[in-house]
Amino acid sequence: MIPIVKKILIINGSLRGTTGNSAALAKAAATVLTEELQQEAILLTLTDPMPTVGTVYDLLVSCDAILVITGVYWNNWSSPLQRFIEVTTAFENTPAFFGKPVASAVTMDSVGGIEVAARLQAVFGGLGCWSPPCSTIVLSRTGQEAITASAGQENDPNEDVWRLDDLSIVLHNLVTAAGMSRDKWMAWPHAALAVPDGPWPVNGPLDMGTPQFL
Repeated sequence: MIPIVKKILIINGSLRGTTGNSAALAKAAATVLTEELQQEAILLTLTDPMPTVGTVYDLLVSCDAILVITGVYWNNWSSPLQRFIEVTTAFENTPAFFGKPVASAVTMDSVGGIEVAARLQAVFGGLGCWSPPCSTIVLSRTGQEAITASAGQENDPNEDVWRLDDLSIVLHNLVTAAGMSRDKWMAWPHAALAVPDGPWPVNGPLDMGTPQFL
């Protein structure tokens, strides 16, 4: 059963920001969440001017689940998303992430997307999140062209290729997971970092207080 009104944070990590495939996917996700599932969707576009670090922390604390969206850039996620992960490392196993479900949606030209999605799930798992069933979707240009080419055929060989409509399943499972209790999870021992405040460090050196041993 879908829980009532959960706050889902959509992180658009695309290099192209509010344009391109990831932006279209983020918009579609917001529509599914608000119109189909009657949930609250909040969009954070990482190429936009970012709020302070403390404001981002508060935003993460206030959400019930996270959808991470990115394109594939040489078998990796985008540089804005990498910077986001680096800065929010200080939030590991804090109320920003701990016990919250995460889903990922990746766009690619032809290769690399499932590997990027798997690593994203692992990274956010390390930060304290967890992955519900069927919580990953990878949409490719080649896949969409194959779907179009075989549309209407009997025993369509591309019927099981991921398509935009499958985003509804990912989000249904994410919202369902968002309604589950976070009180019973346990965190492993870890060195807590101080949560910094001040402007978002878009570029330049980044010292989050991790131990220096060389």
